[in-house]
Amino acid sequence: MNIVNLVGRLAKDPVARDRSDTRITELILVTERPVIRDGKVQKDPETGYPVKDAEFHKITVFNGLGLPLRQHKAKGDQLAVTGRIHYSRWQDAEGNDRYGCEIIAENVEFL
Repeated sequence: MNIVNLVGRLAKDPVARDRSDTRITELILVTERPVIRDGKVQKDPETGYPVKDAEFHKITVFNGLGLPLRQHKAKGDQLAVTGRIHYSRWQDAEGNDRYGCEIIAENVEFL
């Protein structure tokens, strides 16, 4: 089973990358999680708030699902994304193998 559920904020405005018959919307979604060491959540000594790590996820949204994102969402807005992980491999200009990972969105909810 290949299912991903993410809730986070947009790191930048959605980017449109259309081809002749396919509309592609690219997102960078930032999720946060608390830093845990020795089984305990780490706290900032100055503020007392939990210290968090951020993860940046590349999300690809195809066709009509991405159109409302282009029109109504911007950097900092919160989204919930359900999709699947997709890995790709290609060769760069020097002939080196390169690898990438992205989430292909199947559902996007405005929060």
